[in-house]
Amino acid sequence: MTITNIPSPEDNPFFIIKVRHIFGWYFLLGIGIYFQIGMIGYTRGIPFDGKTPLDPLVDEIAGTYLSILILALVWRQCRLAGIEIKYLVGKVPERYQWLPLVGLAIASVVFALGVFRIFYYPLSFIVPSFVEKILIDYRNSSILIRGSKTFFPAFYYLILAIYYALSPIFSAFILMAIILHRWAAKWGNTRAIIAFFLLSLISYNFIYSVIATFIHAILYVKTRSLLVLIFFLALKNIIWVIWDLSSTTFLDNQPGSTLDVFRSQIQLGVLFFALSAPWVIGFIYKNWSVLKGPLPYFANASEAEKIKADSET
Repeated sequence: MTITNIPSPEDNPFFIIKVRHIFGWYFLLGIGIYFQIGMIGYTRGIPFDGKTPLDPLVDEIAGTYLSILILALVWRQCRLAGIEIKYLVGKVPERYQWLPLVGLAIASVVFALGVFRIFYYPLSFIVPSFVEKILIDYRNSSILIRGSKTFFPAFYYLILAIYYALSPIFSAFILMAIILHRWAAKWGNTRAIIAFFLLSLISYNFIYSVIATFIHAILYVKTRSLLVLIFFLALKNIIWVIWDLSSTTFLDNQPGSTLDVFRSQIQLGVLFFALSAPWVIGFIYKNWSVLKGPLPYFANASEAEKIKADSET
């Protein structure tokens, strides 16, 4: 099966999947989970409000539980729509070069750190209060700081490890495999990629988010393997954790205000950008044309049909 031999658009199984339903499930289930948490806290005399925020452990448990529920619901929808999961996942290419992928993951994280500092450095003089709030929120999201605020740090780190292991699967399967194929079925490949770019603009580091979206799409379409993308995302998570731990220990403990510390790191941001941009931009420039071809599901299905036909002759 390829996108060209589907009799009509309605025969494309991805037309049955509705992205608005996925977002709706995420929103409603999220509200339901936190409502239950609030009710449990209320019955035990523990208010959850602006002055008494959720314990980081409870927050991570809720996020992990929500991700599992969404994955299960979307998986069920795929089965009902007749979507073959094996064609979405694909196979790892033979003799795949993993070392360049590791380098690309490192370069992607370094690029994100550099772009963030370069973009927000001039804004820290124009709208200092806005940038300072972002920096404080970012610092408070550090693993070590959140772990120090929970009543059971060891269990918090365990749940966090589960969440980090689950998030690459969630991101690759839901965002890249399902939503990309659905939007491509509706609008075509080019418009689907543009829609992904627009979706990534909601991030505070939106420049990197757009670049990361391009990289993830290229990896998936080029290798036709969701496993390669999952490995890449997991590797990035590990690198982010290492950076989070090291920056919290060394960089964020410098004397001075939050803005002063951030501004003093502009040279580091320029260095990070200079080292990573050629690798990241070069990868996109060399491989962007693969996005014009068939998406992995149809390419994998077509290959499977060809192998089956050859074996029968």
